Amino acid sequence: MTDSQQTIAYSVAGAGENLLLVHGGTGSRKHWIRNTDTLAKHFRVWAIDLPGFGESADLPAGIDSAQYIDYVYQQLQALVFTHEPFLLGAFSFGSVVSSGLAIKFGERLKKMSLIGPAGYGIKRAVPIDTRSMRSAGSSIEAQNEVMRHNLQAIMLYYPESITDEMLAMHRVHINETRFDSRPLSLSPLLLANLKQLNCPLQILWGEHDQYAHPKLDERMQLTQQALPAAHLAKIAHAGHWAQYENAEDVNRAMVDFFSSK
Repeated sequence: MTDSQQTIAYSVAGAGENLLLVHGGTGSRKHWIRNTDTLAKHFRVWAIDLPGFGESADLPAGIDSAQYIDYVYQQLQALVFTHEPFLLGAFSFGSVVSSGLAIKFGERLKKMSLIGPAGYGIKRAVPIDTRSMRSAGSSIEAQNEVMRHNLQAIMLYYPESITDEMLAMHRVHINETRFDSRPLSLSPLLLANLKQLNCPLQILWGEHDQYAHPKLDERMQLTQQALPAAHLAKIAHAGHWAQYENAEDVNRAMVDFFSSK
């Protein structure tokens, strides 16, 4: 949904407290495709495409990663529910963006749930093994094989999760991404920002999260030390994109967290 005055595309469903959902890098609001229907039974769910992704408008010339969060915050003012208390869920790169947005929203943000957050600034000794789409040339079959490899290396742990439908979705995401999320994802912003918040915080990781370097238990321990009041949990049978690979458990965890007093 967009109009001439709206630079952020979004879908809205359900009734109740407003819940904003923010997707990850090389993605769109379809990162929540297995979650919005369930969450909309409990909340009024606003799933957005961040600027430079999906159906949202391109970024103005000169907006870089250092200015991106400020720009997103400005554009979100057009969604009137953000002027009142609301809930927020975010995934991966979207968690880094949302950690900065949360500071700006202040007391308007009631609770925040993050899934597989990026932004720890921990450099890998060995990079994740991904392949370039250019290596596939013009062959659709070869391109699908590259995407299948990359999705299993980065996003989804189980090969059976990577269906033809998933490959088609990822192809669209690649083609519609016009902003490089990597500088923010690789930055150390996340914990520094979250330490400034007062709202209740939930952080979920798939038990096989490929981004939780060097090991998930160490990532969780580091997070708990920095944020002792945060609610941390593993999601079984899932990789980085836990809300897709094990939607049932993630949906239940988010509903329980957001509904609790």
